[in-house]
Amino acid sequence: MSHKIKTSIQHIDAEPGQRILAVSDIHGHLDRLHQLLRQLDYRADDILVIVGDLIEKGPESLRVVQYVMDLAKQHPVYVSMGNVDLGRILKADDDSPEGVADWAGFLAWAERTWGGSLFSEMLADMGIPISQVEGEKAAEYRRMMLEQFHGELEFLWSRPTILTAGKYIFVHGGIPTEEVESLADTDPLPFLKNDDFYSQGYSFRDHIVVTGHWPVCLYRTDREDVSPLFDRERGILCIDGGSGLKFSGQLNGIIIPDSQADMKEIRWMGYDGAPQVEALEGQEGRAAKVHIQYFESQVELLSQDGDMGEWSHLSSGKTFSGPVKWTYHDDEGRLHYSDYADTVLSVVPGDRLNVILQTEAGCCCKKDGLVGWYQGKVQPVKESLVLLPGGPDRKEAHRRERELMVYELLDRLNIPYERIDHRETNTMEACQAVDEALQGAMICKNLFLCNRQRTAFYLLMMPGDKAFKTKELSVQIGSSRLSFGEAVYMERYLHISPGSVSVMGLMNDTECRVQLLIDRDLLEGEFFGCHPCMNTSSIRLRMKDLLDIFLPAVGHEPLYVELAGE
Repeated sequence: MSHKIKTSIQHIDAEPGQRILAVSDIHGHLDRLHQLLRQLDYRADDILVIVGDLIEKGPESLRVVQYVMDLAKQHPVYVSMGNVDLGRILKADDDSPEGVADWAGFLAWAERTWGGSLFSEMLADMGIPISQVEGEKAAEYRRMMLEQFHGELEFLWSRPTILTAGKYIFVHGGIPTEEVESLADTDPLPFLKNDDFYSQGYSFRDHIVVTGHWPVCLYRTDREDVSPLFDRERGILCIDGGSGLKFSGQLNGIIIPDSQADMKEIRWMGYDGAPQVEALEGQEGRAAKVHIQYFESQVELLSQDGDMGEWSHLSSGKTFSGPVKWTYHDDEGRLHYSDYADTVLSVVPGDRLNVILQTEAGCCCKKDGLVGWYQGKVQPVKESLVLLPGGPDRKEAHRRERELMVYELLDRLNIPYERIDHRETNTMEACQAVDEALQGAMICKNLFLCNRQRTAFYLLMMPGDKAFKTKELSVQIGSSRLSFGEAVYMERYLHISPGSVSVMGLMNDTECRVQLLIDRDLLEGEFFGCHPCMNTSSIRLRMKDLLDIFLPAVGHEPLYVELAGE
């Protein structure tokens, strides 16, 4: 074994009747995790189990780790190690010249392959672009990263290989025996990166083994289906929905009602963030005639009509029609087709379908995890956002402590407010839905700024539809060379991550390191909207209450500016 990590087992003491929620292979998709936990009605008395691979291949690996760490401080949360998690911490552990060079090379590779990595996100939080991580600078930047994010890396490093709870065993890849104690102190990699585990023929008599790692769609040769795979006879439950890896992937979560429950009692839900439509017409289903999977995916384009093409699947000789968008080239320039089946979905009017891709030939959709075509009429399912008075039910467990602290302070100050929960507002459609739900409240743009020396920090509140001009602000506050402040300072002073910047974060700035700047145009509205330090919720409150009650209570006096934004 070339590394010092050995197989470890952690036993979970579950009370009779205590629910266990299990998720795997989050792969840096924070909003999918957040929304799935809401769907599962994750409560404070539940046990949350995450079966490995928190990070990589998605856009927010660092935020996922920080979010899970925060949940674990508040509730019974258990996280086992995944093979990708193991691979990253080993890269962070080797401080030899060769190890540093390998780490720097990995940054560039991950940027090309996935658009980033846990390490590049850490560097970005410190304001270091990966283009600068080369030569003699690499070792110094790596040292700074390890020091700044020691807690997050130590959290990943200390994850057990196997978790047990009653009759359930949770392991990322798979195990050859249910006598897990016999595996202790061995090399964990075979149990983390156990490819195609379900097809190896293992059966378990006294336990149910829950795994991730291998997307469940790869086990199904007759259809493209990302729902969990239940095998009651063999005692195996595979839950990796291919989130972030497959066009049709989703994050799956299972609800185990009791640690001694039979598999038939388990319910599941999935979340992919795709837009939903309601079918207006029925459609008779048809099984797939062709199914392209990762292992044999090379194709040849025969003809193209708009966004659809006719393809020849080279290994089977079958021809099929499919979207042009689902092709890619390998390192040798050969053309491949992503996982795809030409199933026609069985649909009745009123069914909810998740739209994966809208094409000229119809809609490629997903229904209960099954992917296929629907060619009837649809109507969009509008996101229903309800403005509620006051704070949330404190038994909800998906909220970070920083969000709950906002509600607690507003309640303590007797400031009335209304609240909505929503997805991350990173699309125009999501922003519009939130704006409508806030019922006329002025939507603020919140910018975290600093001077060149990183000695002065500012939080600027301005109307959301106004352009920000650095020079226009600099002259009014007497601070030249303003720039956007790095996330490490944002977290240090406001306890806020990028995307969630809010005036509410000033409650955490007890040393008044951040000066609040308010564009006077905001004073024209009675109400304004902001995030409660998390961008999956928004609150509506009076500007007068902010100025007269909240800011004096947190010890911050605003400086008013006038921005034309032209």
